[in-house]
Amino acid sequence: MSIGFGAHANRILEVEETVIYEYGSFNWNDPKYYNEERILDGLITIQKECFIEPEIDEKLKRMPSGRKRLVKRRRPAYVEYRKLLKEGLIKIDNCSNCWQVTENEFAVDIMAYRLLFCIFRDYQKEGIIPEIIDVAF
Repeated sequence: MSIGFGAHANRILEVEETVIYEYGSFNWNDPKYYNEERILDGLITIQKECFIEPEIDEKLKRMPSGRKRLVKRRRPAYVEYRKLLKEGLIKIDNCSNCWQVTENEFAVDIMAYRLLFCIFRDYQKEGIIPEIIDVAF
């Protein structure tokens, strides 16, 4: 059974075309990777063109009072991280606490991938680029 692992990221820079996050990870299953000091020495650089808008569904819904109301629902769109990494639109410098990397040609920290997922998901939910991301499993 796993004790837990996760990652934390802070947005450190946002300019016209680029967003940069510093991140660090921890793994309580292995004492080498506890990261009790919360060292954030990894970097995730994302070009703003990678942030795609969600699909918005609209439908008329009948309310209990009998009136009809237009309801909008945001449906997150799929983001292809591998393609964006290959094109150089996303760059990841692994943190010193990295314990496992992907098996593709990029050798990216698996926790950086999870942080990317959360960054894009939160952007599509809220409409703004998130400042802080915490992921724990």
